[in-house]
Amino acid sequence: MKTTTEFCYQLDGTGKAKSVSLRSVPRHPKMPTWVHLDYAKPETQEWLRGLKLSRTILENLLDSDTTPRFFLYKKGLMLVLRGVHKALSDDGMVALHICVENNLLLTLSHRETPSVSGIIDDFKHKRGPKTIAECLVAIARQMTNRIENALVTINNEGDELEDAVLGENNFVRDTDLRSRLAVLRHEIISLRRYLLPEREMMGKMVAVTKDFLTETNQAELEEISRDMATIVSELDYARDHATVIQEELDSQTNICMSRIMYLMSLVMVIFTPLTFFTGLLGANVGGIPFGEHPNGFAIVCALLVVCVLVQIWLIRKLKWF
Repeated sequence: MKTTTEFCYQLDGTGKAKSVSLRSVPRHPKMPTWVHLDYAKPETQEWLRGLKLSRTILENLLDSDTTPRFFLYKKGLMLVLRGVHKALSDDGMVALHICVENNLLLTLSHRETPSVSGIIDDFKHKRGPKTIAECLVAIARQMTNRIENALVTINNEGDELEDAVLGENNFVRDTDLRSRLAVLRHEIISLRRYLLPEREMMGKMVAVTKDFLTETNQAELEEISRDMATIVSELDYARDHATVIQEELDSQTNICMSRIMYLMSLVMVIFTPLTFFTGLLGANVGGIPFGEHPNGFAIVCALLVVCVLVQIWLIRKLKWF
């Protein structure tokens, strides 16, 4: 697991940022400053305590609970966002703890956060956020975009599984499909588990941050909130879609097993009389028909063949097969 890449940038208001030393960052910087740290490191925790943040804010920044949440306080705001890292599972999701006070933006995570890396690349190309508020909205947008990409992957996998289930069935493929479907359903449940509270949190942010954000930032945050609501709705659809695929796969398996059992029953119907006759002919008693006849074996075989043909004719006539 690759840990987070720490940095400290001062925004110059033109879309660029200058890297500065963490030790040079004051409690209330005059220029917009973004600090990104690994909250699991002892030195990070010590530095945060030196900022003399309130106990509630400090506990939320260092909290191992990564459930999305948000609240405003007298000096700024605090939130936790949950996004997609790589794989779509609990291990593939990453949490970002965010605190904003005046010109200081603190973001903390314990794992590499691709959404943050994307903004750093924007700084290098002079198209990054110009203010702390823009930076906050950019982080939310980057994380939402990655979630949308993950959703596209989920929907494509669901469509592929549906096409495969509706195709020609065989036991090897059936086992593989069940494994893939189980992974897909786990991914959907894991993603929805965190995005449902994040959707509610984004809606709350839109309602209470009007004084904190500019009109442009507010409009973009509202769009992100709508996108998050759409994502959750799409996840509900994906979950129902996976359930339907599972039911169809189970139905096909049951039909296949029923056909096999039916064929085996027909075989038993055909061979049970033959077994009975051959059992009688094999009895170790006198008077067995064709026992002394030189062509007795051929005659018995011919009679058995006739018996089989009669049974097949009767089964077809009764439309059992």
